[in-house]
Amino acid sequence: MIKQVRNAMMVLIAVVIFISSVASVSASADYNSQMAKYNKHSSATYVMNMDTNQVYYQKNADTKRAVASTAKLMTLYLAVQKAQNTNGWNQKVKISKSLAKMSRNKSLGSYVLKANHSYTVRNLYRATLIASSNSAAIALGQWVSGTNNNFIRLMNEQAQAFGIGSEARFVSASGLENYDLYPYYIRYGGRYDYNRVSAKALAVIASQLLKLYPAIVNDAKYYRYYQSGQTMHNTNELLQGGLRYVPSIFVDGLKTGYTPLAGNCLVSTSQLPGKNRVIIVTLNDRYEAYDQSRMYKLIYQTFPEFK
Repeated sequence: MIKQVRNAMMVLIAVVIFISSVASVSASADYNSQMAKYNKHSSATYVMNMDTNQVYYQKNADTKRAVASTAKLMTLYLAVQKAQNTNGWNQKVKISKSLAKMSRNKSLGSYVLKANHSYTVRNLYRATLIASSNSAAIALGQWVSGTNNNFIRLMNEQAQAFGIGSEARFVSASGLENYDLYPYYIRYGGRYDYNRVSAKALAVIASQLLKLYPAIVNDAKYYRYYQSGQTMHNTNELLQGGLRYVPSIFVDGLKTGYTPLAGNCLVSTSQLPGKNRVIIVTLNDRYEAYDQSRMYKLIYQTFPEFK
């Protein structure tokens, strides 16, 4: 009798385990199916937990491609690193005539800089981060390394140090393709060369930047910011004030990008109160903000660490 009861219990346990396993597989399949649906427009995607390095989803994540202004994340990392190490936030940087001219070109500039005028490193950092100013990003690079060429070499050296050298090659501090930079005598590599970075590599750079300077989200979260007589517009529509803002997913950064070659690119970051930070990278996705908002919701509903 005892043996029969024991056997019955073992059968019951086996059935429960089987049902749980089937439910788990079903839930996993549903999650993957939903994430794939949200990524049908992107050329590449990478989603990670910044604190644990767990990967929640990836698609073509190791392939190098044009990334537009999201490449500025490496520029910001190196500029912030120097600013912190040298107490350089208030140091002044003089703007060249070529960078001032570029800033006035509405297709290449979003924040007007004056020739021979000096701006603080912090002002240029905010213009780069919030307004995605190409001229400000290049000026920061020149401040860090003396010349644009020296800075580009430093960007590639830092990629090697991060362990992403095979997935990131930089020729531009701003993210612009070289054919836009050549008329302003900002040249590194061939006329038709451009930054080539993978979605995974961008996530790594974003993670390193956030760890180096967690307070960056206090600036990156602004959809509008007033500085030096100009209103800077952040094109991250997931932020408060944006068309895709959702309060419950707590997006607070980080960097957008667009060129005709790269398409719409977005590196965003979100942190639920008391939980780990999540980074999502989508490249060449015309519905980037909408797709990412749905991804955040699904991740937070699915994984126990966010319950």
